[in-house]
Amino acid sequence: MEEAIILLSQEGQARILGLSLLERLILYGQKAGLKKFWLYSKETDLARKVFQKFRADRRFSPGKIELAELNPENFQTVLAREDGRSRVLVLEDNLVIHPDFLTAIGADGQELNEDLIRFSPDGLPGQQESCFPGVFLIRRDKLGQILPELVRLRNGASSSERPVASFSSRQVSLDGLFMIKVDSPETVRQAEKLLLETGRKPTDGYITRVFFRPISLKLTRWLIKLGLTPNQISLVVLAVELLSVYLIFQGNYESIALGGLLFLLSSVIDCCDGENARLTCRVSRFGTIFDISADALLYVIFFTVLPLGLYRATSNQLWLYTGAFGWLSMVSFYLQMIFYARRAGIGFNIVPIVREIEASIKDPDFQTWADRIAARIAFIYRRDFFTVLACLLILVGGAKILALLVAFFACLEALYFGSWSRRRLKKKASDRLQPA
Repeated sequence: MEEAIILLSQEGQARILGLSLLERLILYGQKAGLKKFWLYSKETDLARKVFQKFRADRRFSPGKIELAELNPENFQTVLAREDGRSRVLVLEDNLVIHPDFLTAIGADGQELNEDLIRFSPDGLPGQQESCFPGVFLIRRDKLGQILPELVRLRNGASSSERPVASFSSRQVSLDGLFMIKVDSPETVRQAEKLLLETGRKPTDGYITRVFFRPISLKLTRWLIKLGLTPNQISLVVLAVELLSVYLIFQGNYESIALGGLLFLLSSVIDCCDGENARLTCRVSRFGTIFDISADALLYVIFFTVLPLGLYRATSNQLWLYTGAFGWLSMVSFYLQMIFYARRAGIGFNIVPIVREIEASIKDPDFQTWADRIAARIAFIYRRDFFTVLACLLILVGGAKILALLVAFFACLEALYFGSWSRRRLKKKASDRLQPA
């Protein structure tokens, strides 16, 4: 499955969360491995406007996505191929689907032999007994019979009517993946709600999942409407974190407390850039690296400046030594993490590493007492946990306790991770040498 035919309509130009319905379908199709998109319309003016809009967006440049016009007069000719049993995806442009809907079709549809396969969600919005709404996989040599029938039914026949042409067909339900036809204010709201939920990440910790995401998703919806890009949101997060660092450095309780609140706020807003990127299909390598690198740098600065602020307030040199010790420990950890991530090929991201440490307790080679403790407490190094803990301790006057805890656990983190990463890389190298 490499090509798709999208039936154009005015409804498909409606925008939800920063993208038109048509744009979102094409970008999801690209994610699913589709290489070419035929835009089918009887209205030449509509097709021309659509192509003009795409030419102005770099995400739809010819080098990334191949788009072509299709109409009732030329589709039989341009789609003709020797391999008549190859399949073409056909769908309406006013659908909102789960980001993985088309990917699931690519996986399920390959083993089916019917002329037409209709895919629909199972028990979720969009499920109907009629022909539409639906996403169809059609044999290329049957397009001449089936496509005109689908267009006829879509453009005015009864919604419960089925194609009259003679061909074999089958309906496949995709569990847990939504599809909804957007044709009213109610379905717009419903589609937006479903899409917002896809902004979540399966790796979210408990605090992020239960507390941060409900707030950040509402904020992301507003930021998208303002037209902010993910990288612009990352810059906002950076500005908030720098302001929190400045306030922490002042040393008095009021400033430190406000700095702690801003540090927590930055964690909530930090969810928004990733949500924005996933919802508007703007995920990029640069954005990911920038976000992770800026976060790591600001964590080190924040927890180094905290004891410096305490020194300004108390003139006790203990806090200078605490800050230096914590800084060396954190820098050591991040350098080791970068080395491990590059050697293991998992990218510069602490979340997969934390998940590996948590899961390694099931590995017989990682059963020491230190491994068991680390697997149990690995969650404390997630951003959502330690930002909430830091803010709470600061608010109750525990900034000194926080500074000592950070220095202590940063040292333990660096020491354990050094041991764990060496053993882990050695085991991975040994596993690669084992015969299959």
